[in-house]
Amino acid sequence: MQLSLIAQDDVFSPARALAVGIDRPELRRLSRESRVHHLHHGWFATRVPVDDRDRHRLRLAALLQQYAERAVASDASALLLLDLPTYEPDWTVAHLLRTRPTAARRAKAHRKPDLVVRPALDHAQAPRLPVTGRMVHPAVAVALAGLTDPCAFLVPADAALRAGRVTPADLGLAVEVIGRRPGIERVRAALPRCDARHESPGETLTSWVLHHLGYRTVPQFAVPGTEAFTPGGLGYRADLGIVGTRVLVEFDGRSKYASAQDLWDEKRREDRIRSLGWEVVRVTWADLQHPERVRRLVETAVRRAAASRLARRHAG
Repeated sequence: MQLSLIAQDDVFSPARALAVGIDRPELRRLSRESRVHHLHHGWFATRVPVDDRDRHRLRLAALLQQYAERAVASDASALLLLDLPTYEPDWTVAHLLRTRPTAARRAKAHRKPDLVVRPALDHAQAPRLPVTGRMVHPAVAVALAGLTDPCAFLVPADAALRAGRVTPADLGLAVEVIGRRPGIERVRAALPRCDARHESPGETLTSWVLHHLGYRTVPQFAVPGTEAFTPGGLGYRADLGIVGTRVLVEFDGRSKYASAQDLWDEKRREDRIRSLGWEVVRVTWADLQHPERVRRLVETAVRRAAASRLARRHAG
């Protein structure tokens, strides 16, 4: 098949197919045989997508070619190209951003069930956070993704900060560049909570939940007294330490313990920490969906830590 000659990023249009002698009836036959895959009107892929994320990537490749230089990837679509984590993305909807202003009457986002095309950024500010290749600046992509949910901003923001792909100043400027669009106040409110020390989306979201429960936290908290347990005397670190307490919070993701040895090492680590009078609270994705459950876990741990400290004083 000659499709590999005319496909770009694994996608092609019927016009390109016709250039190698494949007409529309032939394309329909190839599609029925799963030798090509129909993405959306006027575009096909040379392979069947492996999942929703992969289908989104293929549709995005087609859309970027279809819009040529008139639009770039934005929101979660840009985060996909940037290989940054996302929070509950809807991979059935592609997101683009126009590169040039349009007439005032068309300045609003153009929305379809499977596509959102946002109006161009503030022309005066945009050059300070330029388009990079086929997408907006990473900071702008992160901020646009957060217009619907602050968690959708914080998760990729922390990852981008940790990887050195954006700076706090970039994120602040992105908020100003986006301007007064619906949802921007959600992003602005979440901006002070960004922290490169959060090492996973789970840690980011745990910190966010604890913040709204009224707790101040320190990411990657160095646990005092544990220096002797580690090579070089660095001591153990907890995902989060709650300020003013002897309570540590660890986020437990599915992939944290790859083997039985990992489980054993973590148990020994936690036993050593508890032996020094610290309480450890473990939260999961399910817990984060119920903040009051997290509050109960933390409050119980605070009481245990206080009782343990009192008992130690009496014993001394």
